Amino acid sequence: MEITPRASFNDLPAEIVAIIIKYAAEPTFVQDEDFHPTHSYRTARKLCLVSHTLRHFALPIMLHTVVLDFCNMPAFLHALRMQNEYAQTHPALRFEYTPHVRNIWIGPCLDVCPSDAPVDSSLTSEPVSDLDLIAPVLLGASSLAIYFSCLNLLTSCIERAWTRMDKNIDNGSLPLPWKTKTLTLSRMTSDSWEMAKLASGSAFLASITHFIALPPEEHDALLHILLRTKRAIGPQNYGTPLWMSDVPWNSFEKLEKVSLVFPRVQLPFDMFAYNWRAEQHAEVLTLPSSMLKGRRVPVLIRGSKGTEEGSLDNDAVLSGADCISLNDVHVAVSDHPVLFCGCDICFHSDWERVWASGLQAEGKWGL
Repeated sequence: MEITPRASFNDLPAEIVAIIIKYAAEPTFVQDEDFHPTHSYRTARKLCLVSHTLRHFALPIMLHTVVLDFCNMPAFLHALRMQNEYAQTHPALRFEYTPHVRNIWIGPCLDVCPSDAPVDSSLTSEPVSDLDLIAPVLLGASSLAIYFSCLNLLTSCIERAWTRMDKNIDNGSLPLPWKTKTLTLSRMTSDSWEMAKLASGSAFLASITHFIALPPEEHDALLHILLRTKRAIGPQNYGTPLWMSDVPWNSFEKLEKVSLVFPRVQLPFDMFAYNWRAEQHAEVLTLPSSMLKGRRVPVLIRGSKGTEEGSLDNDAVLSGADCISLNDVHVAVSDHPVLFCGCDICFHSDWERVWASGLQAEGKWGL
């Protein structure tokens, strides 16, 4: 009986080994297949147990994009606490997470949000809170996504970093204690922005260059569908969500663009199928920040001036100040449908994957 020789990493060029490990270490939400919301990091974590060398190779890949929800948050906080203990007990095992995290998604966290209560450890000299451990990681990412309901966590991290920063920041001699440039807020609602009332929060908002609202609230998505299907607005028109009037746009001093997400509505629209499973292709509208700052928030993004074929003329009476021309907006359509409402686990995992994949489907999203 012929015995098939077993392959070994030792028989492969180092470049091939690196490609294999890189693919294996990637969380499943950035891969085309085998996605499972509760086991996104399973393979990467197993690789870290193989050897010290594989751990140091896999961790940067694993940490590039981090999704922290009610499933992953406790494990991530535990890992941060372990690294803090390693720093004092086994320095060779310590791995600094912050420099490697580029994108981070927070929420929905429910009751597992990091606490600011110091925790004693027999292995460390001083008690450290979970908030102290996660704040540098969260603020060190260039792209941050967080549920609007969890915004108090971001505010606490910003305030913590701000108060510990040297006062020389006033004369510009020190950089800001965060690197966030893209801010994605999920499930936006018409609530007050307490963050904007703080000096630290105002400074944070002033440094954001791209604001993304993703995904929309269920009622916002449904309202857009009803406006289109009832022909209250034209087939190329989009009503801006009500929450946009509550955003302190003038606090976003360096803001360059704003992206909104709508379900794609093509007539005739099958409302029965939508009610059964609210899955639609998504349209992402990206508009210049100049359309929102220093003026009243427009109520409509209009595809063509005046009445459009097959629609009522309700939107035709709006003044130019109340509208944004679709010609000034970049529109992208997703390759695959996503959920706009449904069970929490399916809904959250669907949009986590959309965000984590860079909002790009074969280059068609381009945000």
